[in-house]
Amino acid sequence: MKLTKKQEELLRLLRFDGLAREIELHEAEEAYEKAQEVEKAVTQYVVDNNEYYADCPDIPELHEKRITDGFEAFDMGEKLFTEDYLPKVKAAYMELYGIDNPLDFVYSYPMLKLRQEAEQNYLLIAVDFLKICGAPEAAELEKSVKTYMREDLRKRLMDLNESFISGKTMR
Repeated sequence: MKLTKKQEELLRLLRFDGLAREIELHEAEEAYEKAQEVEKAVTQYVVDNNEYYADCPDIPELHEKRITDGFEAFDMGEKLFTEDYLPKVKAAYMELYGIDNPLDFVYSYPMLKLRQEAEQNYLLIAVDFLKICGAPEAAELEKSVKTYMREDLRKRLMDLNESFISGKTMR
């Protein structure tokens, strides 16, 4: 496919934008992973230093089983969870990390949202690339990126970005 000078210039500028968005995505992924590590450490600290038991009368193998992992905290009764466990989690955030995390707030949620936004912005680079190249499916792909996208399509756009930003697509 032969590109016009204008298309070549637009792609050159888009590659720079893609590099910036790639950095933004990596930073957002790292921040989200770090937040998840903090959450896991806090919840594990609380279950390690307290005795909690599952309250699942409908599931015999879980009923009265000791909770040993922060993820299992959702198996305890609602009253115990809200009145004992969550206040201890809040206190553990302050004690371990100096973070005043609200009782009903998921610490990693803002970082998850940033990661999702950064990924969407990064995927839109592939869409812009296809638009510049005149691909008719670009408009439909843009809708998918902004709403719901199948994992295989997401992977193909990520691969296209990697190839385009590194300069492999233009050779």
